[in-house]
Amino acid sequence: MRNIVIALMIAILAGCEDNNIRHEKPATENYLPLKVGNYWNFQTISAQGQGSIQIHREVTSIVTINNHEYYLLINTSTNNNYVDSSYYRIDPSGFVYIYRKSNPNFEDNRFRLNGNDHDTWSYPVERNDQAQITLTVESITLGNIEITRCKSYYYNVIQWADEEYTITLAPGIGFVKEYSNAWGLGQELKSAKVDGQVFNF
Repeated sequence: MRNIVIALMIAILAGCEDNNIRHEKPATENYLPLKVGNYWNFQTISAQGQGSIQIHREVTSIVTINNHEYYLLINTSTNNNYVDSSYYRIDPSGFVYIYRKSNPNFEDNRFRLNGNDHDTWSYPVERNDQAQITLTVESITLGNIEITRCKSYYYNVIQWADEEYTITLAPGIGFVKEYSNAWGLGQELKSAKVDGQVFNF
């Protein structure tokens, strides 16, 4: 019996160690790993804690629009028929451009994957309005797992009200947290599958 208990403890400790390694050292360092079949599952959050709504985001296909190749990302929600589609492309400099058919004249340059702490940039969103992005490199905690070197992108349009929000990307995982700074609402990653590797938080 003593040997069985020891064997079980070793297995548990080994599993915990493996879990930590997988989260600290994913298979890739890419901050936005886009590949058909990759997905991210989120739980809504607010100032009061976790919500009951779950959101699934998945890379479903590769499409060509305006002579650019995009990854199609589709968001669905568990509590209604909500479906949202966005098209992502990454240029050789690591600039991420997001295209939406509802706003076909603009691409959001939301992320710069090779950016450094405190970098800022802007891009047009509507007419003469400009979105301003501020990048912060920081650690975040999901469940009991601390993820270092995350990149948080704070979005703000000076001419608009209550649209400020932050999206955080983690190396080797991608999307981990999205939060409306104006409304105190957002979503946090609970599980993901990235290049065949599964993460649970």
